[in-house]
Amino acid sequence: MKKILSAFFIASSVVLLAQPKGKDPKMAATLTPGYYCNLKGDTIKGEIQTNPTNGEVDFYKGFNFKPKGPGKVTAISNKKAKAYGFDGRHFTLIPFDADFAYIEYIAKGRLNFMEYKFAGSIAGQPGVESRFFIQDTKADESSAELRELKQISEKFYKKDVKPYMKAQIATWENLDKFTFNKEVLANAIREFNRYYDTGPTKVEVETEKVTDEAKEETE
Repeated sequence: MKKILSAFFIASSVVLLAQPKGKDPKMAATLTPGYYCNLKGDTIKGEIQTNPTNGEVDFYKGFNFKPKGPGKVTAISNKKAKAYGFDGRHFTLIPFDADFAYIEYIAKGRLNFMEYKFAGSIAGQPGVESRFFIQDTKADESSAELRELKQISEKFYKKDVKPYMKAQIATWENLDKFTFNKEVLANAIREFNRYYDTGPTKVEVETEKVTDEAKEETE
């Protein structure tokens, strides 16, 4: 028994010695092809880290980026990028809570349906909360206020989205009055948007100037 305990303490000492004092071990960055759009309007290609330190909520504050070729992974804040994306996900910057934050497109077209996530509480326990937004990018002058991004209530979401979907009222009527479901609403908005599509929907940044020169932006 003494030999077993001695071996255990020796092994523990080796592990402790291998850990730098005062520092927690960091997870290696997982990278995937992505882009960001700088404040000048240029789209810069490289790789985005998909496993940020604090999980999913970090994507709504900023992101870690590695330029093409040699270079290191660097934190990009909302002071350097107005949009970014990876793996079919696209984020754009908006004024939020006296600052700026990224929100994610869930559906995009005539109607944009978007989500913002943050660390909050669910049923009194720590959890990830969401806020949802809608916008009519082609509202006529008589309904110009619908062009502005508006937060919708999960409790009264059907009432909130009716002014945006009134042109296709049958699609709106199929929504459940009492139960909010993000994917169900997203699919309804995508169905609505198909009536107005003139071709494949493209994210705004894909039409902007593209450059692989990221050195200046990541220093």
